[in-house]
Amino acid sequence: MLGFALVLLNWNNAPDTLECLASIEKIDYPNFEVIVVDNGSTDGSVSLLRAAYPDLILIETGENTGFAEGNNRGLLEAKKRGADLIFLLNNDTVVAPNILQELAKAAKEHPEAGVFGAKIYFYDEPATIWYAGGGVDPKTGRCYHVGCGFPDTKEKYKVPKETEYACGCALFVRAEVLESVGLLDPDFFLIWEEIDWCWRIRKAGYRCLFVPRARVWHKISASFPEGNRGPIWNYFYYRNQLLFHKRHMKKLPLKELAPLLAKIHKKEFQAGLFGILDYFLGRFGKGRLSKFIQN
Repeated sequence: MLGFALVLLNWNNAPDTLECLASIEKIDYPNFEVIVVDNGSTDGSVSLLRAAYPDLILIETGENTGFAEGNNRGLLEAKKRGADLIFLLNNDTVVAPNILQELAKAAKEHPEAGVFGAKIYFYDEPATIWYAGGGVDPKTGRCYHVGCGFPDTKEKYKVPKETEYACGCALFVRAEVLESVGLLDPDFFLIWEEIDWCWRIRKAGYRCLFVPRARVWHKISASFPEGNRGPIWNYFYYRNQLLFHKRHMKKLPLKELAPLLAKIHKKEFQAGLFGILDYFLGRFGKGRLSKFIQN
């Protein structure tokens, strides 16, 4: 039986983490551990989590290290503890009780795959797909989710298939991949980091597989203080889009960035332009996060 480690990253959001942990308690699988990485929370999250789960494996980073480095801490701990498969799971999710059985089955049936993505639904619309595979459009340079916004009725959303990347919201990876490919790149901090990682994993010769029977429900960017597509999202999306394309594609998608100039009066798009500027300045990692939020 393959041993799992589940890694959850918490940042100032204990209520969602506790709901996620409650769903994990219902998982029907004999051999797994849960690792929570607290990414420098300042809202008392650590005390709340320890009170609810005294025996929880809880790593404290002491600062906001971003999605990439925070999950790296969990990946390394999982590897140290002997996990065969490591499941990165957003804390603003709930999971189906059979999820680890389905992931383990996929790993056994597809030894050529190194990274796998679960099927993800909208939390508030539990029959509506948010992710059923993903890719990067070579014409626009944008990343996208297959099936996003559609009901889970078509056969094409119900069969395992190769995909360009597994969404970092619910991504699991073989521990052996860490040896040959390495970890998530902290230069991204958050957004595009899992796409870069999956591209590197695939370049190393592994396949990336979508596993439709492994189901997750996601609250969508609950960790962003101003919600999805706010200033923080725009800053990291546009900066890291350029970083990804520099590393993996033939050209930068500069043409697609021009429309931002027409929306300069909105602060979220101003943040996107700061992200573009910082790409050309070589300012990666946390970048100007403090400009948009006080940690």
